Order: sequence, then structure tokens, then C-alpha cells
Amino acid sequence: MPPGLDGRTMPLQRCLVLLHGYGANASDLLLLQDELAPDWTAVAIEAPVDLGPMGLPGGRAWFHLAPSPDGSISVDMAGATQAVGQLVSELPQAVAAAGFSMDDTVIMGFSQGAMLGHALLLREHLPMRGLAACSARMIPEIMGQGGGVRDGLPVFLSHGTHDGLIPVHSGHELRDFYTSQTPAAVTWCEEPIGHGIGPQMAEALRAWFATVA
Repeated sequence: MPPGLDGRTMPLQRCLVLLHGYGANASDLLLLQDELAPDWTAVAIEAPVDLGPMGLPGGRAWFHLAPSPDGSISVDMAGATQAVGQLVSELPQAVAAAGFSMDDTVIMGFSQGAMLGHALLLREHLPMRGLAACSARMIPEIMGQGGGVRDGLPVFLSHGTHDGLIPVHSGHELRDFYTSQTPAAVTWCEEPIGHGIGPQMAEALRAWFATVA
């Protein structure tokens, strides 16, 4: 790595792709990026589904969700598969337009965005420097089987223990899947909060980004 003009070593430049959750939009995670990895270049991707007609003006979704009679949430699997395909096609182009390669890029997703991050890694084997996936649901039909994950790939997983939308046991399933079925280097963080990213998680994420850089 070449020294800077003042003789000091210049930091490596990295790219952070942000995939927001249901009901948010591309700007949702940008403030968090300023706190976690302020020296990185952020590429915030906006989901294709407009939730304005459903009473959420400005809200977007990667795929539709619907309540089931038993109280669970059903997933539009066709829409989720389409969203994964769209990201596989468009995300490397967006990263290249920002001046980076996928090997210099960490994907960070929350909720729906985290589910797609898992799919990009586990099912589509998209090259990446690491994956941070917060508050995701375990959906094998979207995420695939985990083959092809490179040895030691940094993976950060987090979940709120009081999450009423996606119970923490789904986060445990993801953690156990990665540790038992892939050679990824997994960092796990849970915190007594609901569906979100709390201060303990943010601190753990800052430390994780420092090691990934």
C-alpha cells in the first residue's frame, strides 16, 4: 500500500452497500453508516415496491408480505426471487460506478434487506468482502444452501431478543446455520430490544467494520 504524500500510510478505500428494510427507503441506513464506517463510500439501494398505495408514503419494500390466518407472515416468494435477481444484475454495476469492485464491498442489510443479503451470498455466490445482516428471517427458499462461501468470510449477525416482528429464534437459526454449514467467520450480537439496531449492536458493528477494513 503506497504511502501518502505526508509519508503516512493511506487507509484502504472500501464500499458499503446498504439494503433497507420493509417500509423504509434508501436513505434509512445512511445515518447509521456515518456512525459505523464514516470513511467508507456508501451505495444505498432502494427497493422496487412502492408502499405508498398501502398507506406508507415514501416507504418501499423488496417484496410483499401478508398476514396468514395462523398469525404468521407469508412471503411473496416470486417477488423475493425477482428482487434477488435484480440485485445480482444491478448491484455490481452500482458498485463499479462508485469506483469499487465487489471484493472491496461489504453488504449490510436490515430485515428484508438482510434476507436478500443472505441470498446474494448463499444462493447467488456474489463476491463480497463481508456481510452484515441484522434482524433477518430464516427463509431457506430464498437464501439457498450455503455452498461456495469462502473460508473466513466475515459475517455479522444481530437480532433483538424482544423482536415482535421477526422472533429472535430466527436469528439463532441463521447463526447456527452459518457456524455449522459454512466456513464463514461469524460475529453474533443479540440485545434486549425490539426490531432494530440498538447501541450494543452499533458498538459491535463498529468493531466488526474495523476488522473487515
